[in-house]
Amino acid sequence: MTTTLDYAHLFETEFRPRRRLRRAAARVLLAGLFLVRPRLALSIWRER
Repeated sequence: MTTTLDYAHLFETEFRPRRRLRRAAARVLLAGLFLVRPRLALSIWRER
């Protein structure tokens, strides 16, 4: 039988690291876009 603690451990080890990695990759991509196409990056930033 699984408990809430089992699901909490699963979330912390499986899902949270992926979310951090995805956010970091998005920030790096947006920063690179600011260097290459600043107007496009600003429009994307405003839509968020």
